[in-house]
Amino acid sequence: RRMLASQSPAVMVIFMGEPRFKPAGDSGLMYAINTNWDVFLDPSVGRYYLLNEGSWLTTADLDKGPWTASGPLPAGLSRLPDDENWSDVRAALPGVPAGSVPAVLVTHEPAELIVLNGAPEFRPIPGTALMAVANTESDLFYNGPEKQFYLLTAGRWFKAAALTGPWSPASAALPDDFKKI
Repeated sequence: RRMLASQSPAVMVIFMGEPRFKPAGDSGLMYAINTNWDVFLDPSVGRYYLLNEGSWLTTADLDKGPWTASGPLPAGLSRLPDDENWSDVRAALPGVPAGSVPAVLVTHEPAELIVLNGAPEFRPIPGTALMAVANTESDLFYNGPEKQFYLLTAGRWFKAAALTGPWSPASAALPDDFKKI
C-alpha cells in the first residue's frame, strides 16, 4: 500500500487511475470525474483549481504542483449548472482566502496520508524499545533497535526505515514489544 507523509499540514487527492475530466455544463471548464474532490481544469489557461475547506487552490501541474492560493477564479465556476451536483461548489464562490496553503499530495492509487506537525517527536513507551510518534494523529511508532517506523492503518501494520518508505506489510511479524502496550 502506498503511504505519503508530510511534516506540515497536507491534503491527499486520490484519483482512481489517471485523472479524467468531463465538461462542466456550458461553463467552459472541465471537472474531474474519478476523484471525490472538487477539481476543475480551465483549459483556456491550463490551470487546475481545487476546493479545499472553502478555499480555492490552483496549480498548472496537477501532479507536481506547486499549489498556491487562487487569485481570481475562472468565470466559468459561476456558470456551473444550477443543480444539486454543483451546490457545494457554488456555495464556495468566491471562496474564503486561504490563510495557509496545505501541501497537496496527488496520487493515482489508493494511499494513506501521514501528517506530522514538524519532524517526528518521540514519546518512549515504558517497558519497551518502542516510541510513539507524538506529533501526529496517525497510529505511528518507532522501534529504536530495528530503526523502523510502524504504522497501523485500516487494521493492518506496515513498516519502513523512513517515513518516505518504502512501506511493507508487518502484521505477521511485529516485534514482541507491541504485545506490551
